[in-house]
Amino acid sequence: MAEEIYHKLAEKIFCKDSKLVPELFKMLADPIDAAVLLALPGTAPELQARTGRDAREVEQRLGQLFRKGVVFKSKKPEGVKYRMCRDLGQFHDASLVWPEAPQEFYDLWQKYMDSEWPEYSRLVEKVLPKPLTRVIPVEKTVAARNQVLAFESVSEIIAKASRVAVTRCTCRTTARKCSRPIHVCLQVGRAADYTLERGSGREVSKQEAMEIVAQAEEAGLVHLTMNKASEFTFICNCCECCCQVLPLLIKEGRKLCDPSRFQSRVLPEKCSGCALCVDNCAFKAIAMVSSSSGEVAEVQAQKCMGCGLCALACPEDAIKLAQVRDKEFIPA
Repeated sequence: MAEEIYHKLAEKIFCKDSKLVPELFKMLADPIDAAVLLALPGTAPELQARTGRDAREVEQRLGQLFRKGVVFKSKKPEGVKYRMCRDLGQFHDASLVWPEAPQEFYDLWQKYMDSEWPEYSRLVEKVLPKPLTRVIPVEKTVAARNQVLAFESVSEIIAKASRVAVTRCTCRTTARKCSRPIHVCLQVGRAADYTLERGSGREVSKQEAMEIVAQAEEAGLVHLTMNKASEFTFICNCCECCCQVLPLLIKEGRKLCDPSRFQSRVLPEKCSGCALCVDNCAFKAIAMVSSSSGEVAEVQAQKCMGCGLCALACPEDAIKLAQVRDKEFIPA
């Protein structure tokens, strides 16, 4: 029975056939916690009635599960209502910033990412009408004649946020495949409120948030956010080796993240052939080709995600981002 309850939790987040997701739940929840999770959603009194546990105990367990990232709460007329993480993505992102998580928990998550996630992501790709995330360009690399709209501007998203917090990058925390900075994932608005209530990150000023953005760009990290034109909750700064989605996009063409509305364009007459853009392109979208004036960079449009890191690295200012998609490309 004890083993079965963890498989039921995995099934609740659409991971019925997983061997490792039940083990992850087991590290977060004892059998009584698991019973409380299965009784969700509901208020504390409703959960007390469903589980037969003491009211104080139910409240205490809900508080611990909230801190661990498997329970979420919202204020309703009938009181605070609790729910379980809704899917694998939310389970991953919330539980991995659990402040007291042991190394064994990180290692088990990485085992899942290596062995089960690549196949499961095929299902995610098929089920979702559009990817959940999209690339935001490095703003200063966009050609002057193109307009960067508010929903694709890191500085605008931060400026308009009611609150900003920084957390660890969940992917680099577990994968550890590079030495790029970890404390660079920004939570904005309601997500920042949630982060601070849980104790899984720290509040930052908008100035410090922009300094973190600059640090991420200097490290060659790609800005990702929600694939919406409103309701922003995060700005992730991702690498091509540890990220949950980018390696599968790069190596297998998996549609797990949308590009920005822009693409890189090279001005051949300015290109010195240094190939720094090739080294700095996470998506392997740039190659050096022969021309009458020597080797120059050439962008492979079908691979370019419009992040702008190549332009940021160019010492000759020979690359700019040009708009190639209408604003309707971003879901309302």
